[in-house]
Amino acid sequence: MKIYGGRADAHLDLYLMSNQHRRRHGPDCDMFPSNPLQAPLWTVMASLTHARRMLEVGCGHGYTAAVMASAAGPDCRVDTIEGDPDHADLAEQAFEQRGFSRQIHVLRGRGQNVLPRLKGHYDVVFLDGDWREYPRYIPHLRRLTSPGSVVVTANLNPLFGGWGGRLPGKPAIQSYLTRIVRDPRFRTYVVPGEWHSISVRV
Repeated sequence: MKIYGGRADAHLDLYLMSNQHRRRHGPDCDMFPSNPLQAPLWTVMASLTHARRMLEVGCGHGYTAAVMASAAGPDCRVDTIEGDPDHADLAEQAFEQRGFSRQIHVLRGRGQNVLPRLKGHYDVVFLDGDWREYPRYIPHLRRLTSPGSVVVTANLNPLFGGWGGRLPGKPAIQSYLTRIVRDPRFRTYVVPGEWHSISVRV
């Protein structure tokens, strides 16, 4: 945090609120916000792609969507997909309080149901939802990106052990990674330890 000199502090209060919400609602709540040390990643991605449209699958309380919007600036639109109606309500309230209502749009529903309805191209896509759906996303990732677009995929931990090794869905993650690594339309790197993948559309 000291090295980043405050660049990882964006919307930190929303990150804390997300964790508080999950603890109050118990083990059935799947609101797990990204680590704040990943916040500077979105400034890098926005700069690399000159982002004007960004997409997130898995909004939660809206922490990462808010960070993405701040990183890309007011001319960038962020669409974020959320399947839990209560979480979608919380996110919309958070965006309104932060002045993001016009910039960030919450699309309600599961990723596998919302993605087929989307049109146009996104400069940055962040997958942070139910990893068991990821293999179904690949045709839409091809359709919704253009050369130079970047896809960042989180929640790959179950395949690689550690704390995530107890979670279900390993075959889906393996299928997703195998297919996108071998897809000639993408160049993909799996980040060891963080267990994210970064794919560039070519």
